[in-house]
Amino acid sequence: MKILFIGNSYTYYNDMPDLFAKECEENGVKAEVESVTAGGYRLKQYLSEEDEYAQKIRQLLKSKKYDFIVLQEHSVVPLNNPETFLKCVFEFTKMIKTNGATPVLYQTWGRADGNKTLSDLQMTHDEMQNGLRSAYEAAAKESGAMLVYAGDAFDKAYKEGKEVFDPDGTHPSLYGSRIIAKEFCRFFSEI
Repeated sequence: MKILFIGNSYTYYNDMPDLFAKECEENGVKAEVESVTAGGYRLKQYLSEEDEYAQKIRQLLKSKKYDFIVLQEHSVVPLNNPETFLKCVFEFTKMIKTNGATPVLYQTWGRADGNKTLSDLQMTHDEMQNGLRSAYEAAAKESGAMLVYAGDAFDKAYKEGKEVFDPDGTHPSLYGSRIIAKEFCRFFSEI
């Protein structure tokens, strides 16, 4: 399988795509992995014709064929601006299908208890987690994209007391990134 990841630090922290590729190799799943990531990026930025990363994505889609393209939105956009999130997923879905690939959404997770973003959003960890799950499920259903519940796997480990978060309470620790990589491997091995 040829897989392209598009996202931000939730994707590139601890080089999660590489962890995923290694997890696949260990489990007999053949996967070639590439990624286009930039810190703090939103899918909307990756659709801007002037943006250097958007240009790189367009070039990759013209020059290579992928089996799956994974989209990871900024962690608060599906909650703060669900219309923009959905619009961007639809736009990307068209581009991805033109490439002949299948779009896949990468569900993210709620911030750790005590994280400032939770108070800014006036949400608890569980409310953010449930809101993200609902937003990603709605986007997958409406766009026809597949959905990897990486955020739910991450959240399950968090609730079990595992150290899935980096000290900042938002990014994954190495252990958290491994959970995400395993969830992606499980998902792609079942296709």
